[in-house]
Amino acid sequence: MSDMSAFRHRWAAIEREGGFTLIELLVVMVLIGITSAMFETTFGAVVNRSSQVQAQNIDQTEARAALNQLVSDVRDASPGDATNVPFVSMPTATQMIFYSPDRLNPFHMRRIKYWVSGTSLMRQVTTSTNTSTTGPPWAGISADTGPIWTLVSSLQNPTSIPVFKYCTQTPRDMALDTTNSPTSPLPITWACSTPTAVANVKTVIVNVGIAANPSSPDYYYGAVATLRWNAS
Repeated sequence: MSDMSAFRHRWAAIEREGGFTLIELLVVMVLIGITSAMFETTFGAVVNRSSQVQAQNIDQTEARAALNQLVSDVRDASPGDATNVPFVSMPTATQMIFYSPDRLNPFHMRRIKYWVSGTSLMRQVTTSTNTSTTGPPWAGISADTGPIWTLVSSLQNPTSIPVFKYCTQTPRDMALDTTNSPTSPLPITWACSTPTAVANVKTVIVNVGIAANPSSPDYYYGAVATLRWNAS
């Protein structure tokens, strides 16, 4: 075959090759746009949900750690002598201040304050300047002047659910609170007698509800702390 014949053969083959029409290209572009939008929406939802789950895990970890710290402090609450009581004043549903020694030997006395500030659970510790070798009386803890920590920053407790509840009994002498709704989210629903004097506070029941953001469900955690200190 001559060079001219080979060239004509290749040219004829090129002329027989088909291409896309303008309508076909427009349809493909529209389909690509729809697919990209669907992928973007799905990917955004996945990322958003992942962020919510991560935030919830952080909040739940903070809540558990805060309750463990509170229970430890309350159980060890003690004025350090036989004439006073652990609580500085009558505690409320959103605040309590009490004395609790640290774990050093000789120990310092600590004035510990827990309270609710907006949607945050706060803790403040003021430590005495003297130790058990010279006190009581304890120096430097007549007021709340120590460092402050935010333990939980996403409280969702409604007004009907107190963060702190106080009892004159220990858990073994309590019964279930049958006045609560069966759908109540509270993990701790014990009924007990309300103390009329600060010296009668024996047990503290704590319930905290948390949510990572307004669209997240509320999760409730509870704890019970019974004072080892005995008025007798």
